[in-house]
Amino acid sequence: MDSLSFPFLTAGLASLLVGAGICLASGSAKVARPRALLFGFLSLLGFLAAGLQAMAVPHAPGLLDSFLPWLDVDTLNAVPMIFLAALTLFFILLAPQRDSDGRQLGGMLLIALSTQLSYAAGNLVVMMVGWWLASVPFILGFFGPMKGQKLAQGFLIASCVAFSASVLILHTVEMQDLSHVSILAFSLLILAVILRKGIFPFHSWLVSAFEHGPLLPTALLFNGHLGALLIARSEATSLPQTARHALQILGMAALVTALVTSLRGFAEKKPRRLLAYICVSQASFILAGLATANAQGITGALIHWLVVAASSSGLIAVVRVIEVRIRDAADPADYLGLAVKAPRLATFFLIFGLALAGLPGTLGYCAEDLLFHGSLESHPWLGIAIVLATAFNAINLIRLFGVLFLGVLPKHVIDIPDALPRERWPLVACVAFLILGGLLPTVAISWRAPAARAMTEAIGANSAH
Repeated sequence: MDSLSFPFLTAGLASLLVGAGICLASGSAKVARPRALLFGFLSLLGFLAAGLQAMAVPHAPGLLDSFLPWLDVDTLNAVPMIFLAALTLFFILLAPQRDSDGRQLGGMLLIALSTQLSYAAGNLVVMMVGWWLASVPFILGFFGPMKGQKLAQGFLIASCVAFSASVLILHTVEMQDLSHVSILAFSLLILAVILRKGIFPFHSWLVSAFEHGPLLPTALLFNGHLGALLIARSEATSLPQTARHALQILGMAALVTALVTSLRGFAEKKPRRLLAYICVSQASFILAGLATANAQGITGALIHWLVVAASSSGLIAVVRVIEVRIRDAADPADYLGLAVKAPRLATFFLIFGLALAGLPGTLGYCAEDLLFHGSLESHPWLGIAIVLATAFNAINLIRLFGVLFLGVLPKHVIDIPDALPRERWPLVACVAFLILGGLLPTVAISWRAPAARAMTEAIGANSAH
């Protein structure tokens, strides 16, 4: 395997590590935010350079980092790396003052560092280290009081333990050696994914994390989609037939999760909990798409990965911004009518919601169309289930929009600011990505198609044996 022309991956990870250390030593948001933005931007440059080099040679197996050869970049992880680096900047810039002291921003950079480490991992041990590190800021309480976060911490640790046990049983660190994986080791790997992704009936920790935890760091962790990454890496190897069957069952479980959580959302009124059910449901499509084992479904899943990350980040950010402005937003007794005072925030929320639900003209439509057709090709009932879950989620999103932005403004809410310039520009960037992606879908497909093709070829080669 060739190497990068410069150790861009090392540079990106080092920027995040140094930035996290400096932010943790900083105090107020006024000091910490510019530093976090600087090191976040440097990391984006590193991952962007590495990703562009890898995408320039789509048929190559990947490029090793020239300083740390156990890191690599290929067509599967290049785009998520760049995207997560951009999302990290998005959350740092948009975080309200009360969520952006040195400790909290340092914790967010650590989450980004660990997720990027897992993305770039050239073997299972490095990926496992990334999983563990991503849990550290939550376990150590970087984001404030840990009351109500015990469930999330327990599930994060349990998923890391299951992953570690699987690696121990495998007696290997190379992903290519998964062709000899035992049933026990692969079952533990699947268990780690189920716990991390919040697959039914283990989705409750994510709902609890959204409701009680720090919303923006939880969104950054959620949108790392490390469970989907592990499944995608596994599918790109010559897995034994029993493991293939296990992945198909996991795909069905993901679809059940999408349906159950979309229905469960109808019973929710609290914005954070309702948002959690919508996000879990839509994110489950990624695993369902990866399990279709055909190019259309897998490409749709990989694009939907980006759609969920951009749309859910935008929705979560708007909800958090509103919570800071009006206390009633955490558990509104009636419609809040905020569109009168905050029309920009209302517009952003509506666009993110519609894109997540697959509105034509957005990248969400492109992703769900590919997912739908890919599912119909493999299992027709999968396609129907995706349409049903999407429709339920769209209804829930409109309900949530209605609660926050429609109706009459409460009498005690005299005035609230609309989207501030610091909040507006990152939200505009996310909206532009979703709309331009919908208008030029071939560009987004060209980013993800090589990885989908490599995974499909690996599945086909394995089936031929």
